[in-house]
Amino acid sequence: MPPIEYLALFSDSIIYLSILFIPFYLWGNDRKKLLLYVICISINLGVVYFLKTIIAVPRPPFALISIPSTPSFPSMHASLGMLPAGFFFYNRKYRVLLLIYGILIAYSRVLLGVHYWIDIVVGASIGFVVPILIFYRKEKIYRVFGLSKHLKKK
Repeated sequence: MPPIEYLALFSDSIIYLSILFIPFYLWGNDRKKLLLYVICISINLGVVYFLKTIIAVPRPPFALISIPSTPSFPSMHASLGMLPAGFFFYNRKYRVLLLIYGILIAYSRVLLGVHYWIDIVVGASIGFVVPILIFYRKEKIYRVFGLSKHLKKK
């Protein structure tokens, strides 16, 4: 397999970490945080797709892999790559590893030629900031879903 294909495979790994592995991990450990994570992903997807639709910046013309048909700005990969870093930022055990992972995902999208730098910066910022904002409002979210007295952290 050529190096570009490995880079593309790594770049697409965000689906496994962000959308599959972390929710399964939280399902078994802390269902209240699972609710927050699902809310983070939902808001993240909504904001990124809204911006992609409204702004509709075309992709760079020099991609090394097949170019997706969606607009370029902002980068969904960068956003989903940084979402775990923002979500687990309070946890020193995972903080550095997830930040490096998110930065590598974002950088790989530029190397593959499917995004401009501004797409990456804005996408990564959305992915990092949304979970932090959700964590500031977590008690209110728990009350809305009736979880403030139930499902105490183990």
